[in-house]
Formats: sequence, C-alpha cells, structure tokens
Amino acid sequence: MDVPDVDVTLEDMKTALESIRLLQNASLDDSGLDPEVIERVRNPREQPFKIADENALLSIKIFLAVANASEETYNAIREAIMGRFPDVGILTLYKVKKMIEELTGVVGQKEDMCINSCIGYTGPYAALERCPKCGQDRYCPVKLRAGSKVARQTFTSMLPSTQVQAFFASEDVSNEMGWFHETALRIIASTQPGATSLSEFQDIVSSAELLRRVADGSIKAHDAVLMFSIDGAQLYQNKESDCWMSLWLLGNIRPDKRFKKAYVLPGVIIPGPNHPKDLDSFLFPGFYHVAAVMREGLAVYHTGLRARVNSDLFFAFGMADGPGMAMFEGTVGHHGAFGCRVLCGLLGRHKPGCPHYYPALLRPLGISVADGEHEDVLLASLRGPSVEEYDRNLRLLLSARNENQYKQLRRATGLCKPSIVSGLPRALPIPFCFPPDLMHLSWLNIPELYLSLWRGTIKGSTQSDPKTWVCAVWATDEKWIAHGRRVERAMPFLPGFFDRPPRNIAEKVNSGYKATEFKTWFYNYAPAMLRDELPEAFWEQLCELVRGLTLLYAETVMPEEVVESKQQLSAAVLHHELLYYARDPDRLHVVRPCIHSVWHAPDMIVLLGSLICLTQLPMERLIGDLGGQIKQPSNPFANLAQRALRRCQENAIKALDSRLDRTQVTLSRLPRGALDLGGGYVLLRARDRCAREIPREEAAAFFDYLSCHESERYVGQERASFAFRVQKWARLRLPNDTVVRSAWKEQEKPLKRLRMARCVKHGQFSATSTTLEVAEVRYFCEVGESRRPVALVSVFGPCDEGLYERSRKTVQLHTYQGNSCLRVVDVKSICSVVGMIPDKGAQDVDFETDYVHLHHGSEYFLVEKLGFEAKILGTPDQEMEVDE
Repeated sequence: MDVPDVDVTLEDMKTALESIRLLQNASLDDSGLDPEVIERVRNPREQPFKIADENALLSIKIFLAVANASEETYNAIREAIMGRFPDVGILTLYKVKKMIEELTGVVGQKEDMCINSCIGYTGPYAALERCPKCGQDRYCPVKLRAGSKVARQTFTSMLPSTQVQAFFASEDVSNEMGWFHETALRIIASTQPGATSLSEFQDIVSSAELLRRVADGSIKAHDAVLMFSIDGAQLYQNKESDCWMSLWLLGNIRPDKRFKKAYVLPGVIIPGPNHPKDLDSFLFPGFYHVAAVMREGLAVYHTGLRARVNSDLFFAFGMADGPGMAMFEGTVGHHGAFGCRVLCGLLGRHKPGCPHYYPALLRPLGISVADGEHEDVLLASLRGPSVEEYDRNLRLLLSARNENQYKQLRRATGLCKPSIVSGLPRALPIPFCFPPDLMHLSWLNIPELYLSLWRGTIKGSTQSDPKTWVCAVWATDEKWIAHGRRVERAMPFLPGFFDRPPRNIAEKVNSGYKATEFKTWFYNYAPAMLRDELPEAFWEQLCELVRGLTLLYAETVMPEEVVESKQQLSAAVLHHELLYYARDPDRLHVVRPCIHSVWHAPDMIVLLGSLICLTQLPMERLIGDLGGQIKQPSNPFANLAQRALRRCQENAIKALDSRLDRTQVTLSRLPRGALDLGGGYVLLRARDRCAREIPREEAAAFFDYLSCHESERYVGQERASFAFRVQKWARLRLPNDTVVRSAWKEQEKPLKRLRMARCVKHGQFSATSTTLEVAEVRYFCEVGESRRPVALVSVFGPCDEGLYERSRKTVQLHTYQGNSCLRVVDVKSICSVVGMIPDKGAQDVDFETDYVHLHHGSEYFLVEKLGFEAKILGTPDQEMEVDE
C-alpha cells in the first residue's frame, strides 16, 4: 500500500517531545485501564492454571472451534447439544466471551480518534475536542446536543503485558520463554575474549547489541524481549478500506515457534479511511502501557518454576516498511537529502527540476563541485549506525526556534522529530532498534526497479527514452510476452511449498503480482532466464546482487558468508551506477534508495542478528489472516478490531490450558498409514498393495546398493541377471516438514495438473567429505533384512561449473540423465526438495499430454526456497494433508 509523505512541522516535533515526556513518567494508575485490569497486571494468579468446570471447558472448546464462523453457528451448536443433553450447561455466547476475558485478563483499550484518521486523542491531544490537522469535531454533534459525548470514531489497542503473563503461566510455554537468555549465555561463554566476530549468526540472539545487554545484566533470565511491527493495509481491493495495524513478537521464544499464529500478538488497529498524520498518537496507548510496566516491573507466575518472578519488559526492535519507518523513527524519509535509514551520513544528490534526492555515489557529469555538487563518494567512507551521531543530530534539531530554522536543520540532519521509542526506559538505543526491512527492499522494491529498467518503463527521464537504453531488453512486446510465457511454463516444475508460484509476469504484473511471486521470479528465475537476454555486464551485475542478498536469507549465516555478501553487494551497487546511471544527470533517479539500503544489510547482521527475523513477513501474514476473517463488510474496521482482540484472547487461553489447543494434537498426529522412520522422516501413502518385480535397470541399482550393505547375502549373483521385487511408497516427509513426492505417482498426471516435488538434494557421505547431488526420486521402499528405508533416484548430471562461477554461484545447470544414472540411496540422505526448471530448449512439450515431465538429455536449472524462510517462515506443506 502506497503511503504519502507526511509533512512534519516544528509544532509536530514539540508534540512528539510532549508524548515522550509523558512516557517517561508513565504509571499504570494513569493509563486509563479499569482498576480490575491494573490489579491483574500487578498481581497475577499464582497457581498452575486449569479450567475445572467441565461445562465451561466444553463451552470454550466450542467457541474456539467455530472461531471463523458466525455467532449464529455457536448458538445453533449450543441449542443442539442442550436439546439432546439438558443437563449439560453450555454457556451463552456472551458469557463464554466474558469468561475468556476474565480468565486471560486480555482486554482492548479503546480511544477516540479523528474521523479522518489524522490523530488519536491520546497523550498531548487527549483534551482536544477538535482535530488540529483537519478541524473535524471529535464528538458526534447529534449526541453532543443531547448531552452525551460519543466519539465519531475510535481505535483499539491490545496490551502485551497480560499476554506475556499468560505465556509464563502456561505449562508448555513457560520454559520456552527462557530460550533467548539461555542461548545468549551459551554464545557469550563460547566466544573467545577479543574475538571480532561470532562463529555464526542465527536469529536476533546473535545480535552484538543484545548480547552486550545480556552480558551486563540489562536483560535478565525472565525478561520479555519485545519486537514491534506496524504496517498499512488495504482490506478490500476495490473498496476504500485502508487501515493500519501492528503486532508484538516475543524474542524469548525460539524462531521456529515465534512466528506461529499462537505467538503473534496483535497490537493496535487504526481505522481509515486516510493515513495517520501523527502515527505516535495512535501508538501512544500501547507504548504508555509498556513504559509504565517497564517502570514498575511485570510480575508473572512462572509455572515451570512454580514461583512468582519479575519479568522486566525490554524493547528490542521496531519494524516497519520505508514510509512507515520514517514516521516511526522520526526521519525525513528515503527521498530526503540524508534519507538513509541506517543514518550512514551519505548526502543524496539532487536532480534538477525534481524535489527528491537520490543516494548516488558518483557525481553526475556536467555538474561541478562549484555548482553545488559534491565529489564521488567511496563506499568504504560511509559509517555504520551510531548512537552518538543520532543524539548529536537530534540535539541540533531540537535547538530550532522557528519554522525556517527547523526546516534547515531537518535537511541537515535527516531527522524530523524524536521517536516515541525514546520515551521507553528499557530499549535498544536509536538507531539500533530500527532494522532495515529486508523483505520490502529485496522482494518488492528491487524487482520492481529492475523490471522497469529492463522494460524501459521507468519514469523520470526528460532527455532520453528509457526504451532506447541498452538495458531495455523487453522494450518490445514480442520479447516481453515470450519471457512471460516462459515464466508461466515453469510453474509445474516448482514444488507446492513455494506458496504462490510466479504467474505469467507479462500478463499479470499490473494486476496484483504478489511479493512472493516477485521474489521467486527475481532471485530464482532471473539469473538463469536472463543470461542470454541481458548484455553480459548487466547480467553479471544482476548475479552479484542476487548472490549478495540470497546469502543473507540462510537460517544460519557464517562470518565468511557475511564477508562475501558485502563484497558482492558492494560490486552490485557500484556496477548499478556505472551501467544504469552512467553519471547521466537525466538518469539519476535510477539510483533508488533500495539499492543503497541493501548494501548495509551484511553489516546490520553483525549488529542486530539475522535480518530475516526482523522483516514485515509476520505483519503481512497477520494482515491477510485477520482481514480474511472480517464478517461485517459494512463496518470492517470495528470488526477487524474485534477479531484482533479475539485472537489475543484465544492465544492466551490456549497457552494457559493446553487442552484447548488442537494445533499440538494435529501436528503430533501422523496421517493414516504413515510409517515413522525416526529423526523427523516419515513415509507417507500411497503404498503399493504388494511387492512387485521391477525392471532390470532398476534392479541393477538395488543390486549395487545391497551388495555394499548386505554383501554376504548376494555372493555369487550377477548384476546383469539380478531380479528384485519391491513394495513402493509414494511420498516422504522430511524433518523440515516438506514432502518429497515420487515419479511413481506424479507421472499419472500431465504437466498441466502438476506442481512437481520429486527433485531433491541428497548427500553422498564419505569419511572425509559430503557431496550434495541433485536427483529425481522414482519411488521409496524398504529393503534388506533390516527393512532399510531407501529411495530409487535418477541422479542429474554434474553442475555446469563454468556457468556457476560466472553467475556468482546463482545458476546451477544440470542435465537430466534418466535411466542411465539410477541409484539407490538411504532416505535419510535426502536433505531438501528443490525445483528443476527447464532451461531454454527444454520447454517445447505439450503440457496437456506430457506425462514424463523430465526428458533425457534436457537441461534444467535448480531452484531452492530461500533457506530461513523455507524452514521458519514458510507455510506448512499442504502435502501433509493429502491422503493418497
């Protein structure tokens, strides 16, 4: 959603300072909460939680089971059960909602707001009766004339403290809450004194800044490490429905659970129809509550310890997209003279006739230093984020005495106001607490920029037509349509767990092309598909950029990978300017802020830990999830707030009583007929009814395997005449919950109806090394006296090493060898499912009639889902729900 720039004035800065002053003196008694809620926060229940009343338990189970249904559904079920069993006292819908609220202590805090979404009447605005931005009345004039003050619009905040208390009171979750501190202590203990880097970077627990706070005792064993995220959303595509929402995450919980629905805590719902003009006024209730709890301390009952402990909240990170972060952090935005979010000090270059600045390193030709332009800037001269520099610039900004002086200092410092985070007594200092949003930068901003360059549609040039530029390889419809068709024909070869596969980009790019589609197209397809379309230098620059960013998406990033990423991104940024901008003042606008911002990403990993844990991905999913549950399109904002509050209460009650959480039951239950192999590997149906004899070339592969593992049983038998029978299995679940299919069943479908998931990476292990190979799985089975689970695979040919190195390790091209390279491997040597996408010349098949799919002698390039996202943030593989 596009967010317009908000013009921040001197008066706005003074208002922000007043909000911060109120936060610094925050008290629960002045928070506006009911006394009962405040008492619950200060004195939580001090005993293990369990719902003793069976009728109440049944009522809550029914309520949770019909969470996405209408209220009438609950009433109908209640009446049906009570009609058959009159002695069962199922609570009314009102009473069950009230009981959950009382048991969890989770409530929503409503506050008045401007009818045009300008401000929330909180903090410095609390006493106003008219919006200072648009002049609209706060209260309904009809009700006001009748003597009643009823706000024309309200917004709702969900407070994190009671939800944190619920997690500590949970039998299952309480011990999980210690993961962050325990892991941080292990990292500190294993790091040599004077070491310049950790041995690996994984999650936020690898953040140098957070580790420093753990080491000095600022973050203690039971403290809750909070992460905050906010973004705008459009609820309906063709209806005015813009709104903003936020969430809280708990860094205490390990990352493979942290982003699950049960641990994502909705924060504030800000109704539209317009964008906020003072975002701080809407964040104020939640931040005031957090500040008050930080000052007083949060008492929790730790069920794992069977004791009351103190959990001091600690604000670690605040996340938003580019425009939202400018309002949240208090910076001028990415088009300002100092627009870098990392505050590196790079002065942007002003394009003549344009109000924007661009972060170009190279001075444009024809504009001298004497004309006000500065010399070339070396990347090595740019600084990293600095607390001291930020504080110095903020003090300078606060010294403004009038509007003109304020505007001059705003341009000179890159700041427009202090951030509301400054009012929190326990937080990472600014700018460390504001990480770059790698998702929006790399999944949307960068692909859209290069797509406009390659198509020649980028706007802003007055002296030349972008369609005539060397990089505009898709300036003609013929080539662009051909590329779109190639992207579309790759779809059957992409496994289903890649979420939404890229559609025909030539046809769909202007009709809701999703971020996940852009991501797969740019990082998985483009290096291979464009190697014969882009000029060589432009293609190499693309590969540098793709390699530098994909390294950062690994679940675990090694120090040498951080160094390589920095090298590749440095080359990509410089080559982007040399090739696309070429020092032409008319092309200055092609040096977009996203190109500069990603250059900082490797350095930020060292400071803040894995950046993929600090993106807007959870926020985007929450928007889609809650937006899909709206049942009252006539009043979507109020319904959205109710759904968000209900989500918080459901998460809390499920944490308190594990009998209410069916998710754990579902995850622990294997599908019908499955065979658990241990270590997270599970054979899944379909399964052949009996053992059947297999062809000679397949039997020869089994002979090689069995001769190695059970040689004494096959002494004297000849490979050429060896006959063998196997009972086939169709699918295998891997420890990362993705499912491998097999040619045995997939070849029953034509390509048109397929999302191929039978190509895998598997390890060849020796005493000294491990070699990964790419193979197609034909089927699974059990062999030998010990019933060893194995897979018959067809191994692809070796990777084209020359192309692999030229592409900066982004293009792995393999030849399919069919029956000429069959091999039997242990199923536990299979590491991951991959896509093998047809290269040029391998696509000329009829998708309606092709049941073979992979063709002998054809070349295919390898596609893998970005590492961390596949394991931590990826959606569950729907293959687990299929019963064949």
